Amino acid sequence: MTSADATPVHYDHALYGRGGWWRGAVAIVLFVIGYFALSLVLTGVALAVDIASGAASVDNLAAGTIALTPVVMLANNLSLAALIPLSLLLQRVFFGVSPRWIFSVVGRFRWRWMARLALILVPVWVVYIGASFLLEPAGDISVDGMVLALLAVVVLTTPLQSAGEEFGARGLIQRSAGSWFRHPGVAFAVSTVVASALFTLAHFAADPWLIAYYFVFGVSASLAARGTGGLEAPVLVHVLNNVLILVPAVLLGQLDQGFDRSVGTGGPFMLVPMAVCLAAAAISTWWARRNGVAATGRPAPRVAPRRPTATVPEDSSAA
Repeated sequence: MTSADATPVHYDHALYGRGGWWRGAVAIVLFVIGYFALSLVLTGVALAVDIASGAASVDNLAAGTIALTPVVMLANNLSLAALIPLSLLLQRVFFGVSPRWIFSVVGRFRWRWMARLALILVPVWVVYIGASFLLEPAGDISVDGMVLALLAVVVLTTPLQSAGEEFGARGLIQRSAGSWFRHPGVAFAVSTVVASALFTLAHFAADPWLIAYYFVFGVSASLAARGTGGLEAPVLVHVLNNVLILVPAVLLGQLDQGFDRSVGTGGPFMLVPMAVCLAAAAISTWWARRNGVAATGRPAPRVAPRRPTATVPEDSSAA
């Protein structure tokens, strides 16, 4: 390892010098194609199951109406959760780096650090989400088989869905774009715009306020990953946000409203969640410094190619 290779790097810049710019570009394109392919296949299977069970009809699908059933919700979450192995694979193939280096600058997912961060962020998110539901007119809580099934899907698979989005956006896309530039500041600025823009587009929001919110959410996640040296903080924030929004939405029968991103669904009130996300990034960075969490590390090492093992020829003199 040269002295240049030993220079500490930020998480978003750890793949620099791993080949031509085309590697990052192709990795991002294949990631997007892979996501749409996974989503198409799993959603198709879910709709076929719902039609067979009577939960959906061909006429409704022809009219463009897709009911958010537990099976459809499960397919959506699993397609996003599958972005974790997809990101690990693309990093290995195009950059020759072991999958473990996508977790953090120390080459592993720091569960203990995430637990310490949760001590601060969980109360913040509970107050934030709780206040937002209290300030809006709430419906009656109803619990039936459909609600219980949706709750099970949300609680069991939404954390994986949230993590999948972070592994894809901040882990694969941002680091791939960051590999294009030598200067760390330029790499972070450009890769944050690229990752946040694709993250925003993936949510298919039509309302300008929602578009701004998703972009700011992406920027805050990038800031948290850079300030803490890994994906633990972005994953935690994403999981808290999605789970704590979806659970009460299911209980109150407002799940469909939560996925409505048409024009008029947003407004100036979206400035509050934007501020909370940016504050979470600042808190994560501060808490990481207080706890001595590594924010930089050595560049991710290449995986050594396997050498063919020598074979001993058989003894031709044996009878």
